[in-house]
Amino acid sequence: MPAAEHEPGTVLDHRRLPAELWPDHAAEALQVLYQGLGYDGSGRAVSGSVFLPADPAPGRPVVSYAHGTTGLADRCAPSTAGLTRLERAHVARWLAAGYAVAATDYEGLATPGPHPYFNGEAVADDVVDIVRATRRLDPGLGRTWLVVGFSQGGHAALFTGLIAAGHAPELDFRGTVALAPPVHLPRLVALVTADGARPLSVLLPFLLAGLRTSHPRFDARALLTDAGGRLLDVAASATLVDMFHAVAGLTNDDMGTTGLPTRPGVAEVLHACRVPVTRMDRPVLITAGTADEVVPLPVVEGFAADLAGTGTSVRFDRHEGATHAGVLSAGYDPAGRDDLVAWADALVAEHPEPGFDLLDADGDGTLTRDDVDVLALRRAQGLGEPPGSPRARALRAEYRGRWDDLARRADADRDGRISRDEFRRLLG
Repeated sequence: MPAAEHEPGTVLDHRRLPAELWPDHAAEALQVLYQGLGYDGSGRAVSGSVFLPADPAPGRPVVSYAHGTTGLADRCAPSTAGLTRLERAHVARWLAAGYAVAATDYEGLATPGPHPYFNGEAVADDVVDIVRATRRLDPGLGRTWLVVGFSQGGHAALFTGLIAAGHAPELDFRGTVALAPPVHLPRLVALVTADGARPLSVLLPFLLAGLRTSHPRFDARALLTDAGGRLLDVAASATLVDMFHAVAGLTNDDMGTTGLPTRPGVAEVLHACRVPVTRMDRPVLITAGTADEVVPLPVVEGFAADLAGTGTSVRFDRHEGATHAGVLSAGYDPAGRDDLVAWADALVAEHPEPGFDLLDADGDGTLTRDDVDVLALRRAQGLGEPPGSPRARALRAEYRGRWDDLARRADADRDGRISRDEFRRLLG
């Protein structure tokens, strides 16, 4: 059956990962190919990794882990090349605590088609759907899950938090952890390119090359020096390690990125990559390091404050002296407390109605299509779209399609409303 005909999260193939790609505390490690939805709206196969903990207890929660930048080419996919050493150690902490970990590669990495780099809307469903796939591989896992993301994955995790309840109402989404997330790319790029003599950020070549997927009319080559153009060519196939070597000793002036956001067309595409500042239904934990050389602290700190201002439950952890990669282990004492796991454990221990209360936009105790319309409107507003824009109308149509599917399965008396009892029966 073609991939487009499968439901999201359907397992298309799986195999055991090589031993060298296993994190500590994994009792099983699989490469999985599952049904996803492409950035262009078409059905698409997406790859990833699934790690199961040694604890066989039924009902274990799932962490969907969104990885940091590895590169734009297929060979950079973590299910093929492995997570970085520090990310693998981070995943091991969740396994040691009894969580299963599902780690998408994101669409276009190790699967056909381009990778929509820093398109949070495009990859958020990949992060959700691998949870569905993981539960199909291990039916003993619970419905409760969280999203955890680092760097580019922190950006993806925040977008995931915006759609999680509506995209997969049969699951019980509890919250978002975003580690050193590049949340406001216009501000970030302005800060790291303001000084021509500043060492070139390893992020910039990947960013300028990767934006072409979601913005095909954008071509940064004309804005750059010859050396900058060559770095774009390198970015098309380089791993993160390759790129660190390629930018070593180079400055913004060398690449031609000094004052980049002021160049024609740049501000518009960077703005499209921003994480929306809008109320999120579940708690969010955001971390940042004071010595972060990739995502400056003020970018993350300002976003956390703005997000809290929307009424979202936000915890912001500022780690003194932590570099960008150092944030992965900040707040963790191998011999003692793990701040992130403790925060997640507290959320998992809560007992809300799985999914129902997140979908019940007006809080009246029943679900109707009006609730789904409100959720679609909130998402459109968060993305800066007026209600009548083509994008907002497309979102409304997408959410109504999800409502129709949910009502078909749950509305037993066909009265156009889904009660708590009907919702519970659907979940079994």
